[in-house]
Amino acid sequence: MIDLSARIDAFTEEQQMIRDSAASFYAKDSDYHRVRAQRGQAPGYSTDVWREMASLGWLGLRLPEKFDGSDTSFSQTVLLLEQMGRGLAPEPLTAVALVAGGAILYGDNEPLKSRVLPRLASGEFTSALAWQEQAASQRLEPVAVVATQKDGKTVLNGAKCFVPVGDAADAFIVSAKTQKGTALYLIDKGTPGLSVQSKLRVDGGFWSELRLDNVNVESDHTVASESVGAAVLERVIDEGRIAASAELVGVMTRALEISVEYIKIREQFGRPVGSFQALQHRAVDLLILTELSRSVLLQNAALFDTTVDPVQRAVAASQAKARCSDAALKVVKGCVQLHGGIGYTDECNIGLFLKKAMVLAAWLGSADEHRRRYSKLAAEEGEGCDSGGAEDGAMASKRQWIEENFPQEFRFPPDRLNASKTETWHRKLYEMGWAAPGWPKEHGGMGLSAYEQVQLQEEFDRVGMNIVPNFGVVMLGPLLIRYGTEEQKRTYLPKILSGETRWCQGYSEPGAGSDLAGLRMTAVLEGKHFVVNGQKTWTSFAYEADKIFLLVRTDKTTKKQKGISFLLADMDSPGITVRRITNLTGNADFCEVFFENVKVPKENLVGNINEGWTMAKSLLGSERIMLGNPRLAKYPLKLLREYARSRGLFDEPVFRAKFVELQLDIEDLSVAFVRFADVLRRGKELGAEVSMLKVWITETFQRVTDLIVETCAETATIDDTLVLGERARLHPANLYFTSRPATIYGGSSEIQRNILAKAVLGLPA
Repeated sequence: MIDLSARIDAFTEEQQMIRDSAASFYAKDSDYHRVRAQRGQAPGYSTDVWREMASLGWLGLRLPEKFDGSDTSFSQTVLLLEQMGRGLAPEPLTAVALVAGGAILYGDNEPLKSRVLPRLASGEFTSALAWQEQAASQRLEPVAVVATQKDGKTVLNGAKCFVPVGDAADAFIVSAKTQKGTALYLIDKGTPGLSVQSKLRVDGGFWSELRLDNVNVESDHTVASESVGAAVLERVIDEGRIAASAELVGVMTRALEISVEYIKIREQFGRPVGSFQALQHRAVDLLILTELSRSVLLQNAALFDTTVDPVQRAVAASQAKARCSDAALKVVKGCVQLHGGIGYTDECNIGLFLKKAMVLAAWLGSADEHRRRYSKLAAEEGEGCDSGGAEDGAMASKRQWIEENFPQEFRFPPDRLNASKTETWHRKLYEMGWAAPGWPKEHGGMGLSAYEQVQLQEEFDRVGMNIVPNFGVVMLGPLLIRYGTEEQKRTYLPKILSGETRWCQGYSEPGAGSDLAGLRMTAVLEGKHFVVNGQKTWTSFAYEADKIFLLVRTDKTTKKQKGISFLLADMDSPGITVRRITNLTGNADFCEVFFENVKVPKENLVGNINEGWTMAKSLLGSERIMLGNPRLAKYPLKLLREYARSRGLFDEPVFRAKFVELQLDIEDLSVAFVRFADVLRRGKELGAEVSMLKVWITETFQRVTDLIVETCAETATIDDTLVLGERARLHPANLYFTSRPATIYGGSSEIQRNILAKAVLGLPA
């Protein structure tokens, strides 16, 4: 089973207990016989299973204890709902317990709460929220439900559509327009003037249409008065969107697991089809979409636990629903493809997952609807919803300091600025104690969590910072802190922090780029020195570096991963020659570095001899975390935003849709980045799964620059810089060219997919 959560996420004991309990519950129908038998049978789910869920306390998950609930957090609830999705459970837990139950709970009718909610928690009472009056794709005029006063009574007229569990509901919570706003009313199923007509869904469940013809509302059946009705409605629907997203994550995860197991054993041309690279890469792309969705779900569920601010919740709900709706359909459609012809037959379970994904992806708003909603909220909030949370005083003070101190001449440069050009800025950061945000405080760092580092980076991005990463800070420093001797830490870490020493990375060689273990540079121990011979290539900024950290081969007789060591060398050592390589932008940042009988002191060995591969993998993890940083694509997206604003392009629906989709691709990656980087913060190693970040962000970076070139048209072919407003500068062609190697360096996307296919999905060679 593919369970990256077990390797990445730090669940509490209570969260794990809920997750395991739900997994065990739904494992009883692992072949989906019950799901198949229930299709088209009213009310669309098993009442016996429903009662069993009530006995487990699941119907009162989100209710306070005084209403016989368990007051479960959203972070816990979504773990249960994910297991429901995996099990394709037809029981309407989200619709009844969370959405309808939430409407009553958040309403302002206290006697009604005391009367109804305990019965809902016990399974004795079932209600459904009837709020939708028109599908987004329909062009017909909706029949709105209106509440009027007649002879001192409230009377409802109108219609509702796509109401869940209409055949099983004892009552409906109906939203209605009044003269002063929106109110919610509880209407018993047998009330005169109420008619219910159900329609079969593709997944075997039912949608219902309600017609209300002069329906009288009982005096004590107002769930939420018009003073709070609109807010209550928005709140419970957004909570439902988070819940539906959790079920979608479960659906896509289990569909992928089933498909991966299938292609491992399905043979064609005398070997498993799972060994075909094309299918492996397809499966990896589905894995990336699944884990991106899970990251967004977990973050935004946690946000729902910490805030009731309606705007923050709306942003979070739309981000989650847009990602999970889109990804679930793509993943399950891809799983049908992996199954081949049998995937189109009803006897194959993968079709059940496709139908479930269709229903959940459409319910409470499709991906497109939520991208538009997110876009509207982002426009209202300024540049977007980058951090996903309220700004604290500490971050506000950091923003102010950066705004006041970051040099104007460095803001929004057309090309990345290197260390030699920006050493004065690094010195300022060092003096503030900000040179190494992720390092522990005891080693001179800021000790920031992954989330806090992303927040700080957003503040740098606001002022248009585009500086080459400091290889000593982001790569070598963390490795020395973990593997270096005390003497090495004392010698090197302070000078990395101060900027006194600039480092470059010596990994790739001709013929040993993505196949790093194939390196041929040799280091022979002779007395107190290693004698190094060979060549490194694609060594960024080697021409201005003071030192280089190297992978070298110290034993040719063992398997290639075993005979590698990690060395530190001075760039001014006799025998080192640097040749710069001009790239497509006209810059010469890449270098070839030649070593001819270069002597490196024995004490410059990091770790043990011939055990450098362990450190190489650790550093590759750090590198891929660095290369997976969302700011790689955020920076050009900001420039595109400025260009689009200056040309009024946001008024064009097609451009806006493309822009918002890219914006969410990057925001969602930001969430995944924090999730993965927190593993390192907890002192654990990241495995091959970190490659997902690198694949996603570098390919998104290219999609952003592709849109820049498409949008700028002929202007993009001029070798010149555009001035956008007072600050931003854009060189479309240079950004476009710069994005090309992003999917190559640090291990090409194709190699990363190969690694993920074997190390994470377990597909055969």
